[in-house]
Amino acid sequence: MAINRLLYLGLLILSLVFYFASNVWFSWLLLILVLILPFVTLLVSLPAMLSCRLDATMADVVTQGDNATLHLRLHSWRFLPMPDVQIRLNLRTRDRDRDMRYLSRLSRSDGVLNLPTENCGFLAPEFRRGRVYDMLGLIRLPLKLPKIPPMAILPQDRAPVPMPQLDQFLHQQMKPKPGGGYSEQHDHRSYHPGDPVKDIHWKLSLKTDELVVREPQEPLQRKVVLAIATPHGAENRSVNYGNFRWISTWLLDHDVSHYAVWMQGKTIRLREIQTSEDMLAVLRSACLAQEDTSELPWPLPLHADQICPIGLKGGQK
Repeated sequence: MAINRLLYLGLLILSLVFYFASNVWFSWLLLILVLILPFVTLLVSLPAMLSCRLDATMADVVTQGDNATLHLRLHSWRFLPMPDVQIRLNLRTRDRDRDMRYLSRLSRSDGVLNLPTENCGFLAPEFRRGRVYDMLGLIRLPLKLPKIPPMAILPQDRAPVPMPQLDQFLHQQMKPKPGGGYSEQHDHRSYHPGDPVKDIHWKLSLKTDELVVREPQEPLQRKVVLAIATPHGAENRSVNYGNFRWISTWLLDHDVSHYAVWMQGKTIRLREIQTSEDMLAVLRSACLAQEDTSELPWPLPLHADQICPIGLKGGQK
């Protein structure tokens, strides 16, 4: 509002010149009006300035490349004119501060600011400074600014190149079901004293001339781990997280529950994935990490039956 102050200063100088250079009787009245004008407008504008507040909302999670917007709305007493504001906004990402924007002349209706989502990670709008002005734009008061949580930008699923041998994760080993009972999978073995008579396979026993029983089987639980590298570069991070999303979705489509392991700061995070919601929760947690992370150690310091490294240097499939 520097222009408003310069215009008022010019008006004040002209009023002084007119007062001292002329003998017109109302020159003194004009000078007084110009002098008290800022105080009168401040008195009229003060209720609206004091009641003014800013609300800001945006989505918690979006997918990389989708449209995302920040909605801004000013509130003040309804019967008062909306004062002018100036807001300094910084858009912070995991890699750098994107840009600094100055927003002004907002109304009671929603103001919409488009947000960049070309890289996965997070986007944190930070309101650095807010000022509300009187009707003439000469006097300002600080505006209370909201704090909103960062938005997670999840990657699009991306098929890894080269493609790992995913069929190896589908091979299920079976083991005898403790206590017997119903099972869709069975194995056959010779009859042992004490086996229930109902488990005898009479048709197969007649063919082999010895008693054969059905032994219920159950899948042997394996620990399949997807080890995700969390690089610093935005492009590499988008590739790794996109590969993880593709592989995890493929495993879930084939009914293979698994684990995800990644670094968050200097801590190794491990989470089981049984549903797509679990997979998206892992991606959201990894994308919202606001600090540089250490490299995931290899080999991993945990027990696993099968490990699929994603973006890890020196990892073995």
